[in-house]
Amino acid sequence: MSTEKTTISQTKENDLFLQIRTAHRLLAAYYQRLLPTIDDIAKALSLTYYGWLPDHFDRPCKFGTDIFSKWQWDLLPGNCTHYIYFDGSNANKIEKGHYLLEFFVISDSGIDTAMEEENRQQPDALNLPVPVEQATSVLRVGLYAPYRNRKANWYDDLYNQCDHPEWSETPDAQKVAGNVGCYISGFEIPLAELMENDAVEAISKRINEYKQNLFDVVEGGG
Repeated sequence: MSTEKTTISQTKENDLFLQIRTAHRLLAAYYQRLLPTIDDIAKALSLTYYGWLPDHFDRPCKFGTDIFSKWQWDLLPGNCTHYIYFDGSNANKIEKGHYLLEFFVISDSGIDTAMEEENRQQPDALNLPVPVEQATSVLRVGLYAPYRNRKANWYDDLYNQCDHPEWSETPDAQKVAGNVGCYISGFEIPLAELMENDAVEAISKRINEYKQNLFDVVEGGG
């Protein structure tokens, strides 16, 4: 290989790893802004943290797990994630007048679309069906309010038994079919709104409006 070709190859490699270093730092800065803001909204609503989970990929595996048998996407679990809070006093006691709140973060809708189309095959990161320029970044907020008391787990027996609400511009209550005993509602906003200076106040205010509507429906007997 000529000296010129070697120099071009090295330049391309250097450019690639410059992008990788930049991407890692940007992602860390993004999560350093995203997660505290979500938690601040929950604290403004006097909610208790329940848990989190990735939507499509696994959490990074434990020390003894063969990471080479896992998807490489598992090293990036934060793209589509659910952060769950509730205002009950006991995780195993579902009560009227309380609710569960979900923050569903979709940082790149192109990955979400790819997972729907790939039949559980690992998506090719460089050939996703939706280009970066056409993908969106959104926050979906779901509210789950029971209309009867029962000794059951908020996550396993309520949240996990519900479909996601229809993301609506108006706080319309949707009754969950079956024996879940729950009304749900939710809204979607561009993720950029979570980065605004007044995000905590604005989003918590909107959540309170949706919550109050659910409680009114529950109290009115549906």
